[in-house]
Amino acid sequence: MTKHIAIAGGGIAGLAAAASFAKLGFDVDVYEQGNNLREIGAGIYVKENTFDVLDELGLSERIESAGVRINAARIVDQDQVIVTSRDVSKERLVVCLRSELHNALRDRAIELGAKIHTGRRVVGADPKGVLHFSDGEQVEADLVIGADGLHSRVRDSLQLARLKVGLGDGATRVLVPKHPNEAPFSTEHWSGQLRVGIAPCSEEYTYLFIIGPEKDRRATRVPLDKSYWKRNFPHLAQYFDAVVPEMSVHHRHEVVYCDSWVKGRVAIIGDAAHAQPPNFGQGAGVAICAAWELAECLAAEEDVRDALHDWEKTTRPRINMVQGLTTAYDILNYKWPRPLTPLRSKLFTAISKSSVLSKPWEFYWRGGRVEPRELGNYAIGDPRP
Repeated sequence: MTKHIAIAGGGIAGLAAAASFAKLGFDVDVYEQGNNLREIGAGIYVKENTFDVLDELGLSERIESAGVRINAARIVDQDQVIVTSRDVSKERLVVCLRSELHNALRDRAIELGAKIHTGRRVVGADPKGVLHFSDGEQVEADLVIGADGLHSRVRDSLQLARLKVGLGDGATRVLVPKHPNEAPFSTEHWSGQLRVGIAPCSEEYTYLFIIGPEKDRRATRVPLDKSYWKRNFPHLAQYFDAVVPEMSVHHRHEVVYCDSWVKGRVAIIGDAAHAQPPNFGQGAGVAICAAWELAECLAAEEDVRDALHDWEKTTRPRINMVQGLTTAYDILNYKWPRPLTPLRSKLFTAISKSSVLSKPWEFYWRGGRVEPRELGNYAIGDPRP
């Protein structure tokens, strides 16, 4: 008999799970508390590990055509000296509108037979495979997936979180009109404890992520304090001048670490399980990979609990490492003393030139991959026979 999957949350992680399970023949229902499925945000990075899943779902061409293929990923310091530069022209690294990825996953999930229910607020879950709603109703399933975000009610009802903490910085994300001569580069600019990332993300827009310490009120102010940012990054003044106030969204960087991602017949994915600062551009990427790998596991194994155990054992170590490195990078930047900023540039230049250090760093920057599973169940990035 076809297994029933009930998913809490209609964001990118939830819709990736819906499309993945529906693709592999499961009966899928998604429950979203909002009255409409929509994704709030600006741009998003889609890297090779995510494209492995999009290939399986038949969405790669759509995302590549909607976004901008990036040829180089760079860091530039306060003296406008290039600290690191990666040639990524031979791999798939696309920056697109966040809504494009969300809509593509939604459309594919529906095409594959997943059913979307809006206006359904989940308040918790039972390890036996039950979702509980605010109106008192409940839904039973062979597998319940909590993809309900940073403040996950599924996760908290099962007491899975060990750590949920706000870091000392945050990001304001905006879209500005794309300059006609905008190069296909992703560049992160440094100035003391402040950072500004710039990448074209469509034919019309360029994506900006503007990062500063939360204790710095001018750095975190919305609408954007243009004069403050222009003073710290005068060479980027044209970008700040183009920011439309109502398009600015600011969020503190958060980290979630759980004792387990599974309990009984319940699994959690995305920010509910492994929220992380966005420095590696992998928050959504590793969530999409985790969703596909979870569907693969359940398709390969009859027992749900065995499948969940296998999934967490093989998928989690990679995501933990991505989360740990992007968090370390975050803390290093907002705590680095301003008088010592030249040393930071030298440190990262040295890392980029060291094969011993740069290879593992870039491996996880790309999302990494795991070894093939047993039962003919192949992980993201592994060749299929």
